[in-house]
Amino acid sequence: MELKSETFRPDKVNPEDPDPETLAPEDLPARRGGGEPPHFYPEQLLLPVAHLPWGVLLIATGIGLYFSMPIEPNPALVALLLSATALLWALFPRHLNATGTISAHLPLTIVLLVLIGFSAATYRANGTATPLLKDQWKSHTLKLIVEEVHPLTRNRIRYIGRVENLSYLPQLAWPKRVRLSAPDQGPRFTYGDKICARVMLKRPDGPLYPKGYDFARALWFQSIGGSGYSLSPLKQCPGVSQVAAGAPHTFGAPQVKSLIAALRNAISARLETGLTETQRAFAQALIIGERGGIPKAQLEAVRKAGLGHLLAISGLHMAVFAGTVFFLLRAFMALSPNLTQTVAIKKWAAAGALFSGGLYFLISGQSIPTQRAFLMITIMFVAIMIERPALTLRNVTLAALVILLFRPESLLTPGFQMSFAAVTALVAIYQLYMNQPKPEDENVAKLSSPLARPFIYLGGILLTSLIATIATAPYAIYHFHQLSYMGPVGNLLAIPVFTVLIMPAAVATLALMPFGLEGVVLPLFGVSIDILLAIAQWTASFDPALLYTGSITVHALIFATLAGLVFLFAKKHTARWAALPLALAALYTAKPNSRPDVYINKEGTVITIRGADGKLHAPDSRKGNFEISKWLRAEGDSRSPGEIRQSQYLLCDDAACSAVVKGRSLTLIKSIAALEEACQTSDIVIYHRTIRRRCSHPELTLSTPELKRGGATALYIENTPQLSELQKSQKKSPAHNREKSGRIIVKTANSQRRHRLWGGAGQRE
Repeated sequence: MELKSETFRPDKVNPEDPDPETLAPEDLPARRGGGEPPHFYPEQLLLPVAHLPWGVLLIATGIGLYFSMPIEPNPALVALLLSATALLWALFPRHLNATGTISAHLPLTIVLLVLIGFSAATYRANGTATPLLKDQWKSHTLKLIVEEVHPLTRNRIRYIGRVENLSYLPQLAWPKRVRLSAPDQGPRFTYGDKICARVMLKRPDGPLYPKGYDFARALWFQSIGGSGYSLSPLKQCPGVSQVAAGAPHTFGAPQVKSLIAALRNAISARLETGLTETQRAFAQALIIGERGGIPKAQLEAVRKAGLGHLLAISGLHMAVFAGTVFFLLRAFMALSPNLTQTVAIKKWAAAGALFSGGLYFLISGQSIPTQRAFLMITIMFVAIMIERPALTLRNVTLAALVILLFRPESLLTPGFQMSFAAVTALVAIYQLYMNQPKPEDENVAKLSSPLARPFIYLGGILLTSLIATIATAPYAIYHFHQLSYMGPVGNLLAIPVFTVLIMPAAVATLALMPFGLEGVVLPLFGVSIDILLAIAQWTASFDPALLYTGSITVHALIFATLAGLVFLFAKKHTARWAALPLALAALYTAKPNSRPDVYINKEGTVITIRGADGKLHAPDSRKGNFEISKWLRAEGDSRSPGEIRQSQYLLCDDAACSAVVKGRSLTLIKSIAALEEACQTSDIVIYHRTIRRRCSHPELTLSTPELKRGGATALYIENTPQLSELQKSQKKSPAHNREKSGRIIVKTANSQRRHRLWGGAGQRE
């Protein structure tokens, strides 16, 4: 797809000429009127244009500092500090040095940019503030105004909406929004409907283990203060369906949002005729962003094959969708010689592609990854319309800057990190290639021959996949604790099918729907999806298809990010060597110093212990499959929860489960009948209720108050020294033996987050 301006003349460009976008002001040619260039340029208000990526990095640093704080900062104090720094910066004398850097302002500029990021995160967190429910299940009668609808599985659906009434609580204690799952039976409710039901609600859950992903923090920025499930069938409440004014995270007026929801439902219904159930589920994921209907086996195969990014509407989908429209519009207008001579058809095609991309954005669910993708193509097509280069690092940086200022919480999401890592690496290497001397005409002719083009295309896909895989690997390991061995192979086979068949078929399907002619192209759409699934199944059949890496530290992620930025943005080849020590530091700090010996969920009902074989083991129970699977992935363990149950290291009956972990006896109490014996014989006692009697023998007792306060807990047991024969013969007391043995270190998920807004800081329990 040609993205250069039509006024661009490659034959008139000297390859030795520097890129004007990377020049300092004094290096730019003098203006036509002659004279010296001005001493200060508006675009250098904070940093030179060439240093814009580092400015965005400083803003991201400020956002990261906000989220890493152990307590919630005072918004008034943050605003005062930002204002004082900005005033000091404005009053300080300004001048440009020989390199174009505002040298006298550089320290203040760095501080100011960090404070801008910190203030943006503080404002955003306080702007989405909502009362939180108590951290325990409670039954309520709920009246909810539906704002979002998301299918979870084939028989369950999730509603997110604004609370209009919540029983047993005063109005000031109602959360702004709640998330509710219910059986997908009967007609589905849509945007603006008012539903009533008897529900079980509680505060959104935090991390499943210390320093794990904070689910409650993600929901806080959506103003969701409660989550749960329905106890009775959902029904339409009496009264007019309407959405309260000022609802957060809505697009435009309620009527517009309702129209978009109706359009999405109509598209979903039209896809039901002409496609099989599996094909329809994938088509809905690609067009309207709903993945809940995809069968579990196919979804797992796609992920193992490294093709999971094809199911989340993001940059690739938006680029192929809008790019297809751009190509078709330009080709259609080029059929008219008169039109090509009188109209800038490339600009008109870019405008049409941008409009179609906007429609696709609206019907695709407007998720955060889709917002990033739409912003990127908006910048790209606007650049085409104003005759500027479309694929530049400046455009990528501007997109990141806009997102970080308006959605600073995106910095912590895997979608933001992985998408911008991949796009930045691809654009930087593309620009590096474009700046290299081109081969001789004879070699160009050989490469442009019809026989060579398919190999060049496939080679480009493989190279792109390798670059994207390397760029996103640290973030995939940090967030998901795994990498796909077969990702490059799967993408090499699947991307041509996706770009040449699937997305053009999706464009044609949407274009023909208003005329009722989508049935003409739906068979091709379905066959293309079947081909993609066959590729995913074949690629995932290799064993092992995934590398389970275990968790890594945040320090390693930061070092890896800095190494990548230095390598991509260094102006000189010798400066790129600075990335090497940063990469080595990332490898050195990657693994945590130690792994927990015991994992405990926040209710105290699910545990895993580390056996003598060094692996995790769990009691034989159906509870806690989700928690256990996350603990296993954090360990880099590929086993399923079912494979670690019925272990020889755990002895269980109806009353309790007992184990020995590094010389310490541990008891998980199920029934009050086992409490007395556990209090007399165990070193560690875990009970999911309050222990009201004295339990003095255990070195550590975890019951409801401790677990409620600390959340998910991890125990680290230091190695117990072996007693000598003399010590054994002296028959020291149990207390003396424990004093000689290693400590039990307790780490909880809520140790710091309970002092943050999403952890309930300042709210009554």
